[in-house]
Amino acid sequence: MSSNLNDINDIPWQVQRFNEMFNQEQSIYFDVDDFEEIIDHYVIAGEFRKALQISDYAFRVHNGSIPLMLKKAQLLASTKKEDKALELLKAVEALEPDNSDVFLTKGAIYSQLKHYEKAIEEYNKAVHNADEPDYIYCNIAFEYENMGNFDKTIEYLSKALDLNPENDLAIYEAAYCFDLLSLTEESINFFSKLIDRHPYSIEAWFNLGVSYINAELYEKAQESFEFALAIEPDHTPTWFHMGYALSLNENFKDAIHAYKQSMDNDEGDAMKYYYIGECYEKMEDYVNARLYYKKATRLQADIPDAWIGMGVCEHELGNTSIALEYLHRGIDLEPDNTGYLCILADIYMARDNIEEGANYFEKAIESSPDEEIIRIDYADAMADKKEWVATESIMLETIEKFPKSAIACYRMAAYLYLQGKNKEASYFLEEAMMMDYEKHPSVFEQFPQLKDNQELTSLIQYYGQ
Repeated sequence: MSSNLNDINDIPWQVQRFNEMFNQEQSIYFDVDDFEEIIDHYVIAGEFRKALQISDYAFRVHNGSIPLMLKKAQLLASTKKEDKALELLKAVEALEPDNSDVFLTKGAIYSQLKHYEKAIEEYNKAVHNADEPDYIYCNIAFEYENMGNFDKTIEYLSKALDLNPENDLAIYEAAYCFDLLSLTEESINFFSKLIDRHPYSIEAWFNLGVSYINAELYEKAQESFEFALAIEPDHTPTWFHMGYALSLNENFKDAIHAYKQSMDNDEGDAMKYYYIGECYEKMEDYVNARLYYKKATRLQADIPDAWIGMGVCEHELGNTSIALEYLHRGIDLEPDNTGYLCILADIYMARDNIEEGANYFEKAIESSPDEEIIRIDYADAMADKKEWVATESIMLETIEKFPKSAIACYRMAAYLYLQGKNKEASYFLEEAMMMDYEKHPSVFEQFPQLKDNQELTSLIQYYGQ
């Protein structure tokens, strides 16, 4: 009978029976476990007031039941009656001074009240008789994290992992802390030591690989991911991060394979399609790149990078009008993204729409006023169009903004030499060389035709003596 009721509508038979008897005003009796099942049902449904009413009734039936007292304390805390909850727990502790659930509940309440030190004190009491002390150590670690004491956080997460190396919560929380604090070397040491103790922990190998990515040690990251996959060949996060490490190491073909391995047959993960598209783009396979970017936008239309990627691909394929449409879609999603604005500016310049190109360069500068390279790219674009008045104006503003920039002075000198203004050009060239002589090759890298300018080369040789 009870299982049939449960199969019909997923409501525990105890709940149905309780409601039937309550509606018929019958005397209701259940054992403690069944009352807990009923209370938990209403807690999960978010009906805390009803759950509390039932706990009061249950306690009248089973006066002095420790589990019901604990349940009521948890409900009181959930309804913002922490003081009453702590008072009830004090009574429970007097009855069972070694009950770890009492200390766990008190710890959770103190944490809710942001009394983190008191929460830690209670959790420490709970450790001794707990069934799963590693998870209590995790709770203590979280309290230290709330207090901003990350050294203690890591210490207690380490204790949890000493007891249970399969505690994924502790592993990922440790990884989060290291990432938050940019402690890349410490993260590598932590997970390496964990692997020394527990060499078959896939999560340890996985997080070691992520740590190596953060350290820009991509080959070591790949090795770590290979060990993780040897333990669990279908571990999706490892395949994805393997793809990421390979792409960062410019091994785009293998990266695509790894990204595809991270996809389930029925999975529609827009970002994975995006990353595959990015690999194809970097391989200059713009047709396939466009295909995967489009798949990404169909699954999730608010990925600006995918729209920008499609725009770049269409531009490379000669479809500039379509490219501009996609680029504008991306910028609509992130209107202050400097990189997007510069891409759009470059494409307008390539179309000889100097006015629109200049407009988007100006917007990029407004978005990131301290990025010198944007101003230099802007000046280069104007110089390429022989817009010398604008070019000089942009560079003078750049030099004023970055008075110690040798590169800006070298660039200004180059623009002036290109116009035949050798006297003014030599002034900026000398200024640049006095600031940083070693950067003078930048002039010829950007403008190789200036290697034939005798005055320029002679001045560089003179300062190099």
